[in-house]
Amino acid sequence: MFESLFSRHAEGILKALTLEWSCPKCDGRNFRILSVKDRMAGEYVSRCRYCHTKCRVTFPPPVSAVEGEAEFRELIDEEDFTPEEQLDMIRDFAEIASLMVDNAPPGVIQEKKKALEAKITFAKRRRR
Repeated sequence: MFESLFSRHAEGILKALTLEWSCPKCDGRNFRILSVKDRMAGEYVSRCRYCHTKCRVTFPPPVSAVEGEAEFRELIDEEDFTPEEQLDMIRDFAEIASLMVDNAPPGVIQEKKKALEAKITFAKRRRR
């Protein structure tokens, strides 16, 4: 009955902007894009997207900034994108950064980068 008030502990892995962890109750794989502040804290509280168990996820804070993140955020902040467009672009950037951490094939990474650039260009043109 009171289980929803207590959080369970889980260990997470930080891959660039994305925190990944398995729910201790249902073993479901969870992902969350974290802000710089949340990444530096080394701890994040969230609910499992499958069973909705509250989890306190701990992870080692990053030792360095994510390559290209500051420039990317500056780029999308300068434009007049809607919050939905910004969130979609940040998700794409986080996916690319995570693929780089996982040492994905360069062709896959380049394809994702081109798709993100096309999305930004399309959104800019639509604004004019």
